[in-house]
Amino acid sequence: MIILNNEQTKKLEDFAVSDGGFAHTKLMENAGTAVFRFINDRIGVNNKSVAVVCGRGNNGGDGFAVARRMLDGGAKVRVLLALGMPTTEDAYHFLEESEEAGIKTLSYIEEDEKQEFRKTIEAADIIVDAIFGVGFHGTVSDTLKDVIDMINTARATVISVDVPSGVDSDSGEVSGSCVMANYTVTFSTRKPGHVIYPAVDYCGHVHVSMIGIDEHIIQEQEHHISTIEYNAVRACFPSRERNTHKGSFGKLLCVCGSLGMAGSATFAGKAAAMSGVGMVEMAVTREVYPIVAANLIDPVYTLLESSKTGTISANAIPQILDKLKSATAVMIGCGMGKGEDVTAVVEAVIRSAEVPIIIDADGLNAIKDNLGVLGEAKAPIVMTPHPGEMARLVGKTNDEVQSQRLEVASSFAMTYGVYMVLKGANTVCATPDGRILINLTGNPGMSKSGSGDVLAGLLGSLLAQGMDPENAAACAVHIHGRAGDKAAEDYSQHSMTANDIIIEFSDIFADIEGDN
Repeated sequence: MIILNNEQTKKLEDFAVSDGGFAHTKLMENAGTAVFRFINDRIGVNNKSVAVVCGRGNNGGDGFAVARRMLDGGAKVRVLLALGMPTTEDAYHFLEESEEAGIKTLSYIEEDEKQEFRKTIEAADIIVDAIFGVGFHGTVSDTLKDVIDMINTARATVISVDVPSGVDSDSGEVSGSCVMANYTVTFSTRKPGHVIYPAVDYCGHVHVSMIGIDEHIIQEQEHHISTIEYNAVRACFPSRERNTHKGSFGKLLCVCGSLGMAGSATFAGKAAAMSGVGMVEMAVTREVYPIVAANLIDPVYTLLESSKTGTISANAIPQILDKLKSATAVMIGCGMGKGEDVTAVVEAVIRSAEVPIIIDADGLNAIKDNLGVLGEAKAPIVMTPHPGEMARLVGKTNDEVQSQRLEVASSFAMTYGVYMVLKGANTVCATPDGRILINLTGNPGMSKSGSGDVLAGLLGSLLAQGMDPENAAACAVHIHGRAGDKAAEDYSQHSMTANDIIIEFSDIFADIEGDN
């Protein structure tokens, strides 16, 4: 599903008015109806006490339209003006309609109405938050902070219109007080704040409602952010022809592992072997080989010389480059350790590989001081950092990266011409041409050692099978998260391990194959 920011949403709605024959009031009325229908279908409104808290702009107008429909649905409704009377003509129109229908209005800026305003919120079964919409930026006023505190401490179910009030819809930033919604009903598309933390924590369940704008008009709207959808993932996996052999499905070369980090190599190799590639070749040191091979018998092995510190030696570069000649993709970095030898190996692979390259973990750390080497690559590169690794790559703090995930990932991808997979909650996939794909699968139980190695192996497998880098990145993070969600169901978030994620691959791929 495409994601539109504030400016793009406004252009969409203006286009619907100018070319689609809609009036702004019709869109507002449809929005109110959509919110009412969601609430009525989800929790029911008949005989419920409903407080609709409205701001002064058009989001407040949506709220007034919701109130009118709630009344028709049998609810006991009051409209609460958080900041006084509306300042837009369309919003004022719907306020008048609600008052003419007999809905009582209270204003928090009127001293003699404050107590009843508070009691209405405290007694409500349902609170509709229609204070601010997608255009909000900055921090809320002290007066509004009081109102938001009332909403957040009430016993009611809270439904926000478009975004919770206090969320910056474009950046996902929450700078001060913010409504903590149980549900958010938005219109036509998701907005960035619905998928970027910390705003995600305030949105609850996000439901996208159509308000009359044709789907093809929405899809044609200029945008650069989308969510990764399962149907799109399944479409990337055509049925396998019967007359095939292992060479039909590629060969992944995994250059990984070091003394004390054999597990990383094992996870990556096993994930690759379990996700469809014809052959996995593990290039590991002789010291690491017995540990990895004892746990992973599917691949073939190339044994490499080790350095004095137990990493792959730079002397092994000719051997690795020779193995690259028969590979269809190369994955490098998982558990490789640190040092001059590692840097030399990683840079040599980047400069020499003529097949797609996945750089993960220690491979990323190895080039952080020489990012110019990325410009010497002959083949597409996909990088898979977690926030800490990303911070080292761009010279920022972890917190700075987390607060600017989309911008950081996209800027790096465009600057260096790579595909960037910034891991974490709602992993961000950024392309060299500025597009961003956001994954919504996965859970906190995946925050375990080895999970990143699993993703790298899965991604390498898809690239080795011939999938283009953008689709491979999107499919890998979605399948990885989906398998993680299933592992959490089967084993719990606390007990699940990286190996459990790999085990769930079989069910995920069986479902994919069943639809082809």
